Amino acid sequence: MQLEALQQSMIAAIDLGPDYVVDSAFLGGRAAALRGLAVHANTISHARLVAIEETFPRTRESLGEERFNALSQTYLDRPRVAAEAHSAIGRHLPAFLGEAGYDDSAALAAFEWAWLEAYHAAEAEALALSGLAGLSEEELLQTCLALHPAARMTRAIRNEVLEIEVPGICDAPAVLITRPEAEVLVAPASPVMQRQFEILGKGQPVCNLLECGGELAGEDSMKALIALLGAGSLVLA
Repeated sequence: MQLEALQQSMIAAIDLGPDYVVDSAFLGGRAAALRGLAVHANTISHARLVAIEETFPRTRESLGEERFNALSQTYLDRPRVAAEAHSAIGRHLPAFLGEAGYDDSAALAAFEWAWLEAYHAAEAEALALSGLAGLSEEELLQTCLALHPAARMTRAIRNEVLEIEVPGICDAPAVLITRPEAEVLVAPASPVMQRQFEILGKGQPVCNLLECGGELAGEDSMKALIALLGAGSLVLA
């Protein structure tokens, strides 16, 4: 059997099941093929479970080992998840936990996934407040800002360990995650910071960002914008 045909047969068997492997792929015929695929499936299944555990250590601790493993196995059995690359299999877990009724754990998992995304995001020089010094008021209002590649915003978290590490995080309506340099940083975010973050997208002039305060009970929008800048979550668009 030619190498390319054998490779295609094995890929089909791994993706679609043992019925798709040809008898000549293994010495010993179909029985040997089934044994070989079973060993491979067990190895892959274990590796995927370990990857989930290592990606969501706080969520696992919050749910408890036994419940987390049971939920993870159910999650990994979903066709959409099975088709994901190994490095991306955890991205749907927060939504899965929310659907299963574990709202606090879903928020914590979303935070852990966002932290991981921030850690692996592209490098970029974050804009500091000093970078806007010397601009006239009109120039400042028309300056277009955008999100740093590593910037992430997640919803509120209820976790005692995180509260100790980041005071005020459990009382905040949202959580800001940034990586302006080498280290991932986490900070509580106000409603206006959250709204400004949401509308930034690929870029917004400062004047648009300052209008968010009026939409949210008059909170100081300039203070919120300065907090986003101070956290290293913005760049010049």
